Amino acid sequence: MDKIHSDNNRFTSRTYRFLRGVGNVGTKSLALIGFGTVAYIYYEYNEAIFPVEEKKKAGKKKVLVLPFYRMQIVETKAKELNPFNLAKKTFEDDNNPIKVEVREVVDVIHAASQDPDIVALYGTFGQGFQFNTGGLAHIEEIRNALKVWRESHRVHLTPNLTYDKTIIRSSNGAPKPSYAFADSFMVSDNKGNLEYLIACAFSHIHMQKNGELSLFGVYSTNNFFRSFMDRYGIKAHVFKHGKYKTAPNAFTESDYTREHGMSVRSLVDQLDAYERESIVNGRGAKGFDSMVWKMIRKHGTFTGQQAMKLGLLDHLPKVDPLDKLLAFNNSNKEKESKTTAEMKKKIGNETDIAAFHASEKISFEKYRAQMKEQKRIKKRERHFISLLQKYSDRSSVFESLVNSLGYKEKISSQRKQQEKIAVINLQGTIDDALARKTVASLRKIKKDPKVKAIVLRIDSPGGSVISSETILQECKDISQPIICSMSNVCASGGYYIATGCERIFASPTTITGSIGVFGVKLDLTRLLQKYGINVQSVVTGPHSATYDLFQPINEPIRMNMTQNINRTYEHFKSLVAEGRGMSMKDVEPLAQGKVWTGREAKENGLVDELGGEYRAIEYARRIYTDDSCCEVERWPKSQSILQKIVRVQKKNKDDASSSILETFSSLFTVLPYLLFQQQQHTVPNNNNNNNENVDSLFQSIITNPASVNALQKGGMFLTIDESQALSHLILETTKKTTHPTSLLDPSLWRS
Repeated sequence: MDKIHSDNNRFTSRTYRFLRGVGNVGTKSLALIGFGTVAYIYYEYNEAIFPVEEKKKAGKKKVLVLPFYRMQIVETKAKELNPFNLAKKTFEDDNNPIKVEVREVVDVIHAASQDPDIVALYGTFGQGFQFNTGGLAHIEEIRNALKVWRESHRVHLTPNLTYDKTIIRSSNGAPKPSYAFADSFMVSDNKGNLEYLIACAFSHIHMQKNGELSLFGVYSTNNFFRSFMDRYGIKAHVFKHGKYKTAPNAFTESDYTREHGMSVRSLVDQLDAYERESIVNGRGAKGFDSMVWKMIRKHGTFTGQQAMKLGLLDHLPKVDPLDKLLAFNNSNKEKESKTTAEMKKKIGNETDIAAFHASEKISFEKYRAQMKEQKRIKKRERHFISLLQKYSDRSSVFESLVNSLGYKEKISSQRKQQEKIAVINLQGTIDDALARKTVASLRKIKKDPKVKAIVLRIDSPGGSVISSETILQECKDISQPIICSMSNVCASGGYYIATGCERIFASPTTITGSIGVFGVKLDLTRLLQKYGINVQSVVTGPHSATYDLFQPINEPIRMNMTQNINRTYEHFKSLVAEGRGMSMKDVEPLAQGKVWTGREAKENGLVDELGGEYRAIEYARRIYTDDSCCEVERWPKSQSILQKIVRVQKKNKDDASSSILETFSSLFTVLPYLLFQQQQHTVPNNNNNNNENVDSLFQSIITNPASVNALQKGGMFLTIDESQALSHLILETTKKTTHPTSLLDPSLWRS
């Protein structure tokens, strides 16, 4: 038995050693197989992907065409679930409007400034009726990018697409030219002539010979609904702190109060002064003092010849000269003896043709698509290097093979390039939904040790106090430093959140401040009496019916809401004092609901630096990371198709919103009709039919449970007083309110 046992032990030992040897060989073999497989996949990947990139054509210089006349520029855009998108792209033409994020425009211009094959920039403005933008801060971001283009012949400090300072010089060491062409610069809205403001950042401005230029100036329009509300028995009890906190004035006043008028006047004057300054600096105009501008405003519309004499335009071609310039540069016969004089004789003295070296054009959409493809390629390449790194760490044999094939430096470099900057977009009215989405992003970022800093990009006029506080406290709870980048509007609730950031950047035209608070209790008792409805309630305390629309306000409710507003206002000021290093006494003159431009806010210490999103990202990279090529990660991340479908289905189940601000969208569904009539310069007939239509509206509101539930939600609000922001606020809430189908019937509003 002992012998058998001994033989068994020897057999077991030998078997173990054999299997272990086989295992070692197997491990090495698997490593080789794995490497071979990954290498083959990478080879196939290179063969499949890189041909997609357009081959560089020797000697072919391009002009990048930016179709501003049909751009709709937004802060962020959602990816639409549209099965016809592919077909739409297939049949794209030069007349279709394109929705584009402002950073996409900036990225394209930055990339083109570094591309040696892009030798000219050409902005087309058409007649501009399709051009749209979220605000003046977007215009400033684009103008700054055009400054980068015009300075692409030398090294400068303005951050570009890759957040470095390596700028490719043009072939002859001179600045790359940029041309703007418009049929007419006549379009002007309340923000001024935004198309011409962008065009002034180009080195040459062309306009059709018979076109016109308007520089009418900035203006602001505010709507007041007090008489409308009185007519239908709607009473808004407003509790506010801050005499310049005039957002609720639309529902409590019939015209401007003294403070409201002063606030709007100050804002309009500041924005107009900035635009005048930008035009003068962009055109290099001299002698444009206040008297000259007063004469320009008084004059009205300028013909092309008049604008050219003033130095506002450079050339007046009969038609867009781009195609002629390209055709001339592609003519081999004329290339042999091309001189400036010959070109002028051929084309006419309608543009600066000596600096134009392009022989073909590339569209904005195509260049943007190439950039996206290059980003995808780089992302896949990083993923491939990560795989090599992963398996190299597991197997010394694999590591040796990787090193022998020259991947050692790439793996080592990628190990160092793992720092990230997270950019969170906070856009729109600050409500519970936006707060939850932002908090979810912050909590995920908090767990990522690779994220070294966060840039909070805010484009919001404000919203709910509670939602703003929720986001602020989450920001304070995170370990990574947070830098705020203000977009078009970052006021009231938006600024409330910004107080928790370590550094604040704003554009000169950003609308900010509005440090104040208000609350609203609506009273519809007179409306009910009009329809013979009597509502009785049994309460257990004086505050039980605080947010009941059908109960009048009493003194305890009034006192309680006043105390809440005062307490919240003092808390807001304490946040500003703590965040900006001020005393409460110093904060008070800057508060009271006053609205400031970014430039004024900088002067008053409410922001730290003037600059756009790229400045904020560059600051975060320079101060908080060790690597100039750190990755910039955008949040919230795009959802998958399945996630979007689930979200849409869930949204359809919601019957009412949780914000009292949506009360206004329910009660004033009629306003779009009235405003439309005003724009058409017609007044609705004051007859019984119209009255019956409006009466039907309020009957539907009263009898619709979903609307009543939405109206009964109360709260305090941090919202800016600025017509654009207020309109944005109403439109945002309108999108989320469920209306009876009868209210959406166009025939209801026909006279």
